[in-house]
Amino acid sequence: MFLKKKIFFISFFILSLSLLFFYKFNNKEGYSQIGGDFELTNHLGKKITTKSFNGYYRLVFFGFTNCPDFCPDTLNKISFVMDEIDNKNKLVPIFITVDPERDDVENLKKYLSNFDPKIIGLTGTNEQINSIKKNYKIFSKKIMDMEENKEHDHDGHVHDHGGYAVDHTTIIYLMDKKGNYISHFSPDISNSDMIKRINGYL
Repeated sequence: MFLKKKIFFISFFILSLSLLFFYKFNNKEGYSQIGGDFELTNHLGKKITTKSFNGYYRLVFFGFTNCPDFCPDTLNKISFVMDEIDNKNKLVPIFITVDPERDDVENLKKYLSNFDPKIIGLTGTNEQINSIKKNYKIFSKKIMDMEENKEHDHDGHVHDHGGYAVDHTTIIYLMDKKGNYISHFSPDISNSDMIKRINGYL
């Protein structure tokens, strides 16, 4: 009876290890496909490619300038993290628009003036943005006509966020010096945990 139990637990242990290895392997393979070459324009009007960031780790977030709260909250988080991490000069924070129709160079430059000056904004044609979204496994979609759903503040003033909002993937990616995937963060991660994890890679 004891021998049967021992054999059972050994078999269960081996099976558990196999399943864990299988999960980690497939999870790693899935994320290893994130990233790739691109050519876009930064918020200063300069043409930028993947190679422009060679030698630097990259913190990549997708959003849009008409976002009422989520994007600015995340960019404020990134700004705080950039100010607190070790080896600040090794990491470049990158904000890529999912709304190139409205987020031209001028709008990006004005918008990013509210955040850490190290953050680089990228825009481009619809085709260029769709290509990089595909490479980073980013989903985005116009979701409503905000002309019919304008927000009002406590004083009754109307805030129009540009006619529509954009629903989009909210993952923050950490990429290595060659643009390969290392890790990712959920926007609700605490600042301290995000800083600790990034410091562990830099």
